[in-house]
Amino acid sequence: MKIAALCLAAALVCAALRSVHPQVAAAVALAAGAGVLMLSLDDLGSFAAALRALSKTAEDGGADGGWLVRLCGLALVAELASDVCRDAGESALARRIDMGVRLSVAAAALPLAADIFKRIAELAA
Repeated sequence: MKIAALCLAAALVCAALRSVHPQVAAAVALAAGAGVLMLSLDDLGSFAAALRALSKTAEDGGADGGWLVRLCGLALVAELASDVCRDAGESALARRIDMGVRLSVAAAALPLAADIFKRIAELAA
């Protein structure tokens, strides 16, 4: 509820400032984003702990679960960067970030896909 109130207040302030001082509106949006991040730290901590537990379970089963943690971190950072670029009016740059993170996720998933195909081939043989 606090996050929604913060975002709503920031959106109203940004809407009022955008026509007169667009740079200040972008700074307010960035500060609101930092505030949301600060309010979300507890949730992020429990999310990270759950990912670590899942990764540990996967490693115990013989798989490398570290990629899941890395991909989740990459997705979160890329989403934040993309949103900041959109808020600053740089939608083209935000699309480049989105494309780059998609390519990174695909590249990180290739070893997993290769392992899956290898296991399927072993089962079929």
